[in-house]
Amino acid sequence: MIIFIQMICRFRKDKEMRFKRIYIEITNTCNLACSFCIQNQRVPRKLSVEEFEHIINEIKPYTDYVYLHILGEPLSHPDLGAFLDICEQADLQVNITTNGTLLKAKEELLLSHRIRQINVSLHSFPEHVQPHYFEDVCSVSEKLARQGVHISYRLWSVKDGVLSEESKVLLEKIMKHYAIPEIKDFEKRMRMKLQDYLYLNMESVFEWPSLNHSFVSDVGRCLGMKQMCGILSDGTITACCLDSKGDIALGNIFKESFSSIIQSDRVIAMCDGFSNQIIKEELCKHCSYRLRFNK
Repeated sequence: MIIFIQMICRFRKDKEMRFKRIYIEITNTCNLACSFCIQNQRVPRKLSVEEFEHIINEIKPYTDYVYLHILGEPLSHPDLGAFLDICEQADLQVNITTNGTLLKAKEELLLSHRIRQINVSLHSFPEHVQPHYFEDVCSVSEKLARQGVHISYRLWSVKDGVLSEESKVLLEKIMKHYAIPEIKDFEKRMRMKLQDYLYLNMESVFEWPSLNHSFVSDVGRCLGMKQMCGILSDGTITACCLDSKGDIALGNIFKESFSSIIQSDRVIAMCDGFSNQIIKEELCKHCSYRLRFNK
């Protein structure tokens, strides 16, 4: 009888679970090797169209928003158009995070699909040399914004309240391009509207969590498996988009149903722990990014 009641409770919890966002790593390879980004230590892999369609069918009952990003450059995937078609057919809102180097090359594809938001990591700018990079990013982003796509220019290079010198140069280019008069306003606000649907967001530099990093704490909370989760390119389900190695491997969506994975004892223990300010997973105990959720 007790086991039956537990099964009923889990069934109800499964039906109630809704994720605000599910990250899907369509490729773990990138055309850059930026110093601020953790480098892929797994076997290079891209999702096939069949695998992506399987993932979407599995997660569709549990979210309205998919984010094409964990590691890798999503715009480099040759089947991106097919993936966007699948998401449209499933009526899912698509968010993409890109370093922006391929925006011009993928302009027509992006303009011809329904996309909710594109995040452009402009802090990659000092890490590479690409002629007309800034101009191309602005040109394509502004066209997308005119179609109602939310564009977020990211400068996640603030340290101790100060923007890096390299990013200050880029910030000046942004100010000039969008006729913004005061640089101090940017540094105070951290977020500013540049045009309709187009924003600049600045954030502090963060450290990717690793079991090799110093212990942070075993108390606190996080949004992992409560509001978000990640799916690596090999199908591994992780608690969040920062688990780049799959250290918190909760199951594999190509071997088990998504429903059974999110109902597992491990996931329930993790979520209950976060609700009670207790950190259960070892990787989470070495993650400083989650401290932002304690504010």
